[in-house]
Parts: sequence; structure tokens; C-alpha cells
Amino acid sequence: MVWKLEELACAEFPCGCGRVHKVPIKRIRLSRGAIGCLEEDVPEMGLTGTALIVADETTFEVAGREVESTLQQMGIPAKTVILRPRHSFTPSHWVLADERSLGEVLIRLPDNGGFLVAVGSGTINDITRFVAHKTGRPFICIGTAPSMDGYASTVAPILTGSFKKSMPATCPTAIYIDPDILAAAPQEMAAAGFGDIIGKSIALADWRLSHIINGEYYCPVIASIVEQVLSQVLEDVSALSTGDPDALLRLAEGLILSGVAILMFGDSRPAAGAEHELAHFWEIKGLERGRLCYHGDKVAIGTLIVTEIYQRMLALEPKAFDWEKVYAERLPLAQYKQIVQQDFAEAWEALYSPHWDKLKNQELARRTGELVVPNWNRIQEEVPKSLLPIDSIREYLSVLGLCQNPQELGIEKEWVEAGLRSAKEMRPHRYTIMNLAAEMGCLETIGGEIVQKIFG
Repeated sequence: MVWKLEELACAEFPCGCGRVHKVPIKRIRLSRGAIGCLEEDVPEMGLTGTALIVADETTFEVAGREVESTLQQMGIPAKTVILRPRHSFTPSHWVLADERSLGEVLIRLPDNGGFLVAVGSGTINDITRFVAHKTGRPFICIGTAPSMDGYASTVAPILTGSFKKSMPATCPTAIYIDPDILAAAPQEMAAAGFGDIIGKSIALADWRLSHIINGEYYCPVIASIVEQVLSQVLEDVSALSTGDPDALLRLAEGLILSGVAILMFGDSRPAAGAEHELAHFWEIKGLERGRLCYHGDKVAIGTLIVTEIYQRMLALEPKAFDWEKVYAERLPLAQYKQIVQQDFAEAWEALYSPHWDKLKNQELARRTGELVVPNWNRIQEEVPKSLLPIDSIREYLSVLGLCQNPQELGIEKEWVEAGLRSAKEMRPHRYTIMNLAAEMGCLETIGGEIVQKIFG
């Protein structure tokens, strides 16, 4: 079955997995002249009152001015807040989803209710969806770059100090994407969007792995949506490298479909695995040093590293392990916790909850061999179906000009070492190949070999 994004808008259906899947987004328009659809859609969606348009200087010129004019011609009062960078991070021209930006939007909100319009990509949408959630107002999204899969998201990463925390937010009432607007965005933003997509290979493998070992809920329908996204985008690599508008639109469609899969599942499990945990960990370290780079760039490198972890793990024979020795060599909780605290540094306070200790004690006591050995043949047969050959990944990244070595993004050796040790604690409830490698006593050795291979 081929999933059509527009057909999933406002969908609700019982699934063979036993759940009812819902997509609360009312309209998804992906076409040339998509902004013109506001004239028909806004009244039909029941959006009334003053519209507050949120943009930055660039996105206002490429799309915001047209949105403002369209709404005013409809007789809808429209106000605009243009966010500007005010921070000491590098690059200095990026707008950040921080307290300052949130405050600028909040103080400009009209008193008569109304709705918000996000004109931009990741950061602008994060700011807008968070404010919409906090104030109980709907918002619509005018996407300007195929740079990330968060257009349909219900969380917003908000920067507090030097740490990004995922905060509850609301998904948009409608999404509008015009390929000609996408083509005006820097090519590096599309490359970052591709990096976010290629990580889905790891996300799907991790999800399938946990389903086999832990009996975690798994929905073949949701998985098939993410698989379709990955397959389509890989076919478009050559066209994406030339900035072809139709290929960019398909990339944007894939990114939104990925977000819809997350909505249907209820969290990011189908679209984010160990590769995202590494990317988020490196982001923490970068923010501590005042450095920023595209999320998808880090995900792409995380995908390369985790694919290699999978290759090495799948070549093992767990039935030959001395499992009692593996269990005996696990670190006591206090010692492990100290290592994790050191690796996360100041960010640990924001991540830690008392429930973590209970969860980790359960993991340290787990007799993993009894779960892995009888299922290893199935793991070796099913999990690789989601993975991509590492040479193919490198070729795709090369065509799109994406970095393949962490050093090219300013990711230091110590960050990679610490990430391989502790990034799995970014989402301690999410089981990935890094959890399995740690439980089998292999993560330190495999991680060390990969670091040596990268950094020499």
C-alpha cells in the first residue's frame, strides 16, 4: 500500500495492531501555490480572530509576506512578529527557540483569541507550537525548508541555558508546502532533512529489535509508513543534489509522513533510535561550547556509527557467551550513575528523575541471555531488513555533501566516546542496539574500536 499524505489528514481508523490510529491535522497541502489554499481552508477549519504570523527575516520575505497579504485580503486581521537572532552561539545568524524568542511571541499575541501561523522550518515551528499549546490556540504551518521531520510534531525542543528540553506542544491544524519556496532554501537544509530521514533505518531496526527481545508494541502499518518514506527519499538522492523542486517536495512529504507516523504511535519510537540519541547527546555538548549545527547532519553521522555497531553485533554468537561472567562484570548502579553524570555534566540535572534508578537496577539485574539466545536467529533474520549497507549510506551522504566524520562537524573524540557510553540514557525507556550491546558486555569494546577507526 502506498500512503498518501493528503489522505491521512484528519484520518482515524482501527488497525490490525489493536489500536485506533488518529491524525488530528485537518489539512495537508503540498503543491505549487499552496498558500493560496488558505482562502478556502481557513473558514472551513473554523479559524477566526486575529492571525499572528511568526517568521524570521528570511522566511517572511520568501513566504510570510504572501501569507500576510492573503489573510488580509480575506478580511482576517493579521499581525506579524519577525524574530531575530540575539545570542552568542555559532552560527550567529540562526534564530533560537529560547526564552527570549518565546517572550517576543507571547507579548505580541492578540487579546481576541485568534490563531498563529508559523512561517519557517524547525525553530520557527517549535516556537509557535509551544506558544500555541501554552495559550490553547490553534496554529497552521507554512513550511519553508525540508530540513527536519518535526512539522507534525507534538513536542517542542526549547533551549534553556545551554540545554534543549523537549516540552509538550501541539501539532498544527494544517500544513502548507510549496516546492518553489522549498527550492529557495539553502541546499544544506535539504541535506539535513535527508540526514534526518536516513536515520529511520536505525529507528526501524531498533524498534523491531525491542519487539523481538522485549515484546514491545510494534505496528506493521506505522512501520510501513516509515519504510515508504525511507525508500522514496533514497530514490531521489540524485535529484535532491541538484535542488529539483519536485524532489524537494517529495522529501518534505516524507518528513511530514514520518511526523504523522509519530503522531499515530504516540511518541517518536518509529522514527528515532540510537542514531538520534547520539545526535541529541552531541547537541548538548555543542551547546555547552556555543556551537550549533543542523540536527540532520548529526543524525547522519550517528546513523553511520550505529550501522557499524549493528554489523558487529549481528556477527556475534550469544549462545557461546559465558553469560554468568557477563552478569557479574556489570557495574554497580552507583558506579554506572557516576559515569553517566560525568558524561552529561550539567545537563544531567535536567534529564535525571528518581525513576531512573529503579529502571537501571532492573536492567542491571536482567538476565539478557535468556531473552537473546532463543531469539538470535530471528533477530539475525528480521532486524537487518531495516538496515542499509554502510557503503551505500556513505555514497548517499557524499552525493548530498553531508559530513561523514564527526570531526567535520566539530564533534570531538571525547564526545563520541561519552555518547557511546551514555547517550542511551537520553531516553532510558527506549531500547536500542546500544542497550543490547551494553547488556551483553560488548558496548565498551565495540565503541572503542569504532572510535579508534574514526579518530586513529
